[in-house]
Amino acid sequence: MIAHIIAILDYVEANPLLVINLLASVLLLAHCLFRINKMDRSSNHAVRVFYILLGVGAAGVLLGPLYAYTRPQPAEVISNIGAAGLLWGGWFYRNRRASDVKERTP
Repeated sequence: MIAHIIAILDYVEANPLLVINLLASVLLLAHCLFRINKMDRSSNHAVRVFYILLGVGAAGVLLGPLYAYTRPQPAEVISNIGAAGLLWGGWFYRNRRASDVKERTP
């Protein structure tokens, strides 16, 4: 068990951009699946297509190591982190605790 953990840590140390890219892609895919699951017949079709394409792209990044794509470009990693941050940041903002100070409307 410890040998497996050491092997994983060595892999993370050798490929930090790949691990960050995979984590960002997992967040993107999870967000897309949650949003698509909440949609119904009256949902905007352009928004639905956006989330489907974003989810397919995230799944493609997750499948990349199966095809020996283990050295992602820094710009790809930055764009995945940025997209995941924007989508999850908005989700966290909308789902604040009830004890948080709400914006008052006059």
